[in-house]
Amino acid sequence: MLSKNDIKLIRSLQNARDRKREGLFVCEGNKGVTELLNTELPVSGLYATTEWMNRYAELLPGNAMPETVSATQMEQMSGLTTAPGILAVAQIPDKTIGINESERSLVIVLDDIHDPGNLGTIIRTADWYGISNIVCSHDTVDIWNQKTIQSTMGSIFRMNVVEADITEYLSVPDVPVYGALMRGNNIYNEQLSKNGIIVIGSESHGIKPDILPFINCPIHIPRGKGSQTESLNASIAAAIIMSEFSRR
Repeated sequence: MLSKNDIKLIRSLQNARDRKREGLFVCEGNKGVTELLNTELPVSGLYATTEWMNRYAELLPGNAMPETVSATQMEQMSGLTTAPGILAVAQIPDKTIGINESERSLVIVLDDIHDPGNLGTIIRTADWYGISNIVCSHDTVDIWNQKTIQSTMGSIFRMNVVEADITEYLSVPDVPVYGALMRGNNIYNEQLSKNGIIVIGSESHGIKPDILPFINCPIHIPRGKGSQTESLNASIAAAIIMSEFSRR
């Protein structure tokens, strides 16, 4: 039976500090929850309203047994503007990315991405292009932010996304380190590798100065003739870069 303390705990998981302390995250919505339930991640709570069960119960795996809650309780737990009627609480996975992974495949490194929607879109796009490893700086928005999870449309549960000190991560591998820079080489003219690291900087300031020395392959997405646009959205830039690597 769902108690007030349970609701309070679930609501507290909207905060990154509380997520890290409890080792739990919240996932809401049909797509995210059904994707989550098809993984091996331990789910500590699954809640649905009667209305949701009447409309969508067939979406759940056969072994899923949600606790029925009222619409008011769901709204109290939800971190979304409109509660979708299905909510799960699960354990944050303890994932790692080997320091030598970039010798075998492409690894995305994200430096100070602030917007959870951008982070989620980058994760989803990487999943589309078969890039399964993403390293996020400590000052990037929390991976398990609910808006990030929602933006990935379930991709986050198939990916290795970790938080790490990216200066330490970049200092070890002897591989091509591509960085999206305004003064980089035209990506469409560059010879691109099948392995290495792609660094994407923040929406506002790009790649931080202390990361620049690690970039040995600076790349740039050229603007169209006559364009006055200052920069691209970080997730759009990442998508274009991943697409070009995939095309080659």
